[in-house]
Parts: sequence; structure tokens; C-alpha cells
Amino acid sequence: MPEQLQQKLQSQGYHLLGDRGAFKACQWQRRSLLDGETCYKQRFYGIQSHRCLQMTPVVDKCTQNCQFCWRVTPSDLSVSWDQINVRNEDVLQPSELLELVFRANLQSLGGYNPEAGANVSENKYHEARNPRHVAISLSGEPTLYPFLGEFIELIKNEGMTSFLVSNGTKPEVLMEIHPPTQLYITLAAPDESTYQKLCRPLVKNGWQSVVESQRALASIDTRTVNRLTMVKGLNMHNPRSYAKLILEGEPDFIEVKGYMFLGSSRDRLDQDNAPSHRDIQGFSEKLADLTGYYLTDEQIESRVVLLSKKRNMKKLS
Repeated sequence: MPEQLQQKLQSQGYHLLGDRGAFKACQWQRRSLLDGETCYKQRFYGIQSHRCLQMTPVVDKCTQNCQFCWRVTPSDLSVSWDQINVRNEDVLQPSELLELVFRANLQSLGGYNPEAGANVSENKYHEARNPRHVAISLSGEPTLYPFLGEFIELIKNEGMTSFLVSNGTKPEVLMEIHPPTQLYITLAAPDESTYQKLCRPLVKNGWQSVVESQRALASIDTRTVNRLTMVKGLNMHNPRSYAKLILEGEPDFIEVKGYMFLGSSRDRLDQDNAPSHRDIQGFSEKLADLTGYYLTDEQIESRVVLLSKKRNMKKLS
């Protein structure tokens, strides 16, 4: 990993784990501890925000250079590096990676200790030190991590749940690994032309791989989600094609999520590309009509609407 990237990530609050991994305390963990506010994952799925860890096994690797992504890309730093190839010897083994994630979480909670004067519930503080959930997302494409299946299985053996967020460009990995508690496939385009312009794949046949991953969703034995990252003026069109893709995968849930003008994406897009919650509601209503999915919930602050295949979906404990 280039030194410039390391410095940038550390300045953004990332805990670097080995040569490739990273952890970053979620703002919703802080808000849950201090104010009792929770993220939409708790509202939608039952995940406790203060007991959730967000991490990535490969912070500097991805198969796409999406314009809307907040992560730092080579063009943002004017430095080049290999974003796709990962050697086994360049990454942490699952047990070491998870142990370092736990340590980073404990370090990040240092300022929330009620015994040191923090205005935090003692019970919630101790619960946060004993997390129940790992979100394998944050930055980078996790399916490039060669031990992803073993890592997910280790999380399960620790009595924790896992969310895996993938861009869908490695369908063969998704079909082979031990399934996470909940699997996300991002759909950021209704067609190949939009995909090429917005997601800027670094691999051949990126769109075909996304479509293959989408079709595989229907056969993967776990809870599944399509996340539609909506960028105003760039991909909020052709809802019928989105609906066709969604129905091929038959996910349990659809998240229609508005792009936020954050991080490095501010150098690529404009504030006008961030849709309002009303925009998200309107697009979600069209998808509900086209797919037969139910409009289940929403969180205005995060500009996200949830659709579900069944009217009443069981939440995670």
C-alpha cells in the first residue's frame, strides 16, 4: 500500500490492520452510545448499532472505481497501485484479522468509558466492548480477500452475525464461500452503458459478472439484499430494468439508498447528485409497483427506503 494512501486513511480515522485490512469506528456506534440514536440497519434488521463493527480485509483493493464511492482511489492521490491482485501472503489470516478488529474496537471505545467521566450508559459501554455483529464493507471489495469464506465462518463460530457487502464482480466467490448472515449485492446501474460510466470497472466483463451474481442470489442460502445506490442525474432512470434484475435474484430485501456527498466522491460529483429523500421515495414506489415488493420502512436521515419480498420479515437478534 502506498505511503500516501496509508497517511490519508489514518487521517480519516482508519485503524490499519496488517498490510491490507482496516477498521473504522462507525459514527452510529458513537451516536448510539452518546445519544441513543441508531442507524437504519438497527431499524430495518435489528442490528444493535453500538455492538456493530465495520471493517474491510482489503482496504486498498477494488474491482471498480465508482464515481459515487467515498473511498480514496489512485486518481484522488495521483499515485498508482495495483487495485485488483491480492496474494495470500499479503493479507492477514482470518484469526489474526478478527483479533485485530476486536483490538481496534476496544481502542476506539477508550473515550466512552463512563468510569473516566463519559456520559455513556455503563451497560451499553460494556456491550459495545463485546460486539455481536461484523459488517464486512467499509471500503474495498471484500471478495478479493482470499480467505473470505473462512473469515465469515470464524465470525459465526464466535457467536456473531455478519453482513457482507459486495459489488458483484466476483460471482464465483459468492457462490463458493460460507454464506454470511446477510449478503448484499450492490446494483448501481440498470444497464451496461450506465454501469460503465458510473462504476468504471477495472476488470473485463464487469457488467456480465454483476448480472451473474444477481442471478446467483436466488440460490444462495442466506438473507439477501440488493442495495441500489441512487445518484441523481446519473443512474435514477429506467426503473423497469432495475426491477427485471431484482426479480432475477429474488432478494429478501431491497434498499434504495441515496448517494451522499461525502469523502473523495466530492472531487468527482456535485452536491446536486445527492438525491433528496423525496426522490428516493418516488423511485422506491416505482420499484414496488414493478416488483411486487412491499414498501416496509424508511429512514429519512440516511435517505434510504426498505422494500421486502414478504410483508413481515423476521429481524435479526
